[in-house]
Amino acid sequence: MTLADYKEIVAVSATVVTIIQFLSGIDICFKIAKQGSTGDLSGFPFVGGVFSTCMWLSYGWVLHDISMSVTNGVGLFLQATYLLIYIRYCIALGPWYSLRRQMVVLFSVGLTMVYLTFFTDVASEIKESRLGLVCCAASVLFCASPLISLSEVFKTQSTECLPLPLIFATFIVTGLWWLYGVIIENSFVQYPNLIGCGLSGLQLMLFVIYPRKRKGERLGESRAI
Repeated sequence: MTLADYKEIVAVSATVVTIIQFLSGIDICFKIAKQGSTGDLSGFPFVGGVFSTCMWLSYGWVLHDISMSVTNGVGLFLQATYLLIYIRYCIALGPWYSLRRQMVVLFSVGLTMVYLTFFTDVASEIKESRLGLVCCAASVLFCASPLISLSEVFKTQSTECLPLPLIFATFIVTGLWWLYGVIIENSFVQYPNLIGCGLSGLQLMLFVIYPRKRKGERLGESRAI
């Protein structure tokens, strides 16, 4: 048997695990709602999530790939919901202005690519290549988005600000989609997911190096003991 014989198994596994990954954002949104604000949590992962799923949904349509289309259709709905929740609780002016700029830039790019892909008379190979490149960039952007919080991690010597469920799920998901890209022999699916798997793996290593609690909180507990 060849690797291609496992295409359906890998596709279904990647779809199911990816949707589970998207659902991990529920925990983050619950925490935001519980504390009544977004705190120091960056909204960029949510903006990047909407942009990434939108681009991959479009790419799935171009390839007529059911697995990609279903996965990213569900993902787009969930990521858009998370973004709306973040906006609802983003009460600080600084993060809101930053979030608004990110939304304007990425959503403008997304709408432009959708128009060029579905509403212009261009050869399908060119559309696939053009959209594939944007999808590559979107995937790397989404996987690397938690890296924005690295300065906070090094400053506090804590990984409290990093979304562990999202990062762990991203590591598994990108590994499966990389394998799927190898099976269908599509470089635009292979390489960004390979990079994403590596980036999320590096972020997971931070949880081994740094604890979840901030340095000040740990010192306070040790004094209490």
